[in-house]
Amino acid sequence: MIPSLLITPQPRSSPLAIDKPTVLTLIAASLLVSETFAGALRYYLDIAGVSALLYLPKLACVAAVALELPRARIKAGVWLVLFALVVSALLALLHGASPSNVGFSVFIYIPLLFGLVCGSYVERRIGLLGWVIGLCLVASLIGIALDMYTSVPWKGYSYMMGDVELSGNRSWAVGSIDRLAGFARMSTNLAVMIALYSLFLAAFLQSRLLRMMLYPLAFGAIFLTTNKSTAAAYLLTLMMLFLAGYRMPSATAFFIAVMVGLALPVISLLLNIPQSEAYSESLLSSFNDRLINSWPNFIEVIVNEGWGWWGAGVGAVGSAAAAFPLAWLELLSVADNTALYLWGMLGMFGVLLYLLLFPLLLRLHDRGSRIRDALLGIVFCICLIGWATDVLEVVTATLFIGMAIAHALTPRDASQGTRYSQIETGPTHSALNNLRPQ
Repeated sequence: MIPSLLITPQPRSSPLAIDKPTVLTLIAASLLVSETFAGALRYYLDIAGVSALLYLPKLACVAAVALELPRARIKAGVWLVLFALVVSALLALLHGASPSNVGFSVFIYIPLLFGLVCGSYVERRIGLLGWVIGLCLVASLIGIALDMYTSVPWKGYSYMMGDVELSGNRSWAVGSIDRLAGFARMSTNLAVMIALYSLFLAAFLQSRLLRMMLYPLAFGAIFLTTNKSTAAAYLLTLMMLFLAGYRMPSATAFFIAVMVGLALPVISLLLNIPQSEAYSESLLSSFNDRLINSWPNFIEVIVNEGWGWWGAGVGAVGSAAAAFPLAWLELLSVADNTALYLWGMLGMFGVLLYLLLFPLLLRLHDRGSRIRDALLGIVFCICLIGWATDVLEVVTATLFIGMAIAHALTPRDASQGTRYSQIETGPTHSALNNLRPQ
């Protein structure tokens, strides 16, 4: 399962050689490692009195973006989006948010910006990144076992960072069933990481047998976290990969995946489900709670405040609103749906950004390198997870989304020439093509 069959750079460079792609890949690797072990790291670093060290990988991302952004070849549309986010942050301040809200949001989304600006460099050392991801996946599986059979000290731990109380690890359960988080902060993050890590590795494994062993192992681990939305998204992603050889069925699957995520909050306004269903012990209780409470209440706040067109602004929605609460706007701290999250934050511009997932998936579906195959499965899975999760606040997901956008915006000739001239492409058929019907 550790990616011994991953693509390796050609020609081989010295392990001690340090260049820009290596440095940026190590920053991305540190981000993934810190997220994989976030729960345990927060506990031990706080005990040692150096809890702020956990934020070094993100600070490294900030520095890398600041250095690379002025000379990055970014399309005009991306600059327009970045400008819109700045305007939205100012709008949030007008709506009562504090600079801390805006700063916290920027810190949340910096992995996405890092992937967008520096992703092309990371792709040049994709073998190194693959090894790190393989080790993180193994660690995630070990963490589940430890959480199941031992009492880990970071379970349910919280600590103070200045005047803000932060959760080191969220301990929670569904009925009498504990939601396993392993080394991570919470079970949702762990499930998403296992899904994305396994999809990445599978794209580089040449052996179909190894892939067929990796998929059920990853699904079993996701199932143990009790995160039903990620488990369902993972299975649907595997179905899409098996049918990816056909253009029209794939495009249909992409369209449905994007539109269902947008439609679910709207449907919640039209249904009349008994309130008791939100508190039952059925498998759909959490989903019913979203339909009955989370989505309608979130929409009601945005509409009543008159923010339907322009949104509440960057920093007024999501974890930033939870860490630095805004008076009377507590319900905006969780949207439980990525399309709703973007709409609440950016208004109709957020809806437009969400809909751009469809052309992104179509672009990634074009036959190409193994990294394109990996990013296709990952972005599709993230889209499905986003039906019931604010997936833009999951570090692993945002890093991969940024890399996917950077890859899709790179001209095909450039991506197959300059950027992959040092990467061994292996057989003419990619790992994804092995999954496609013959």
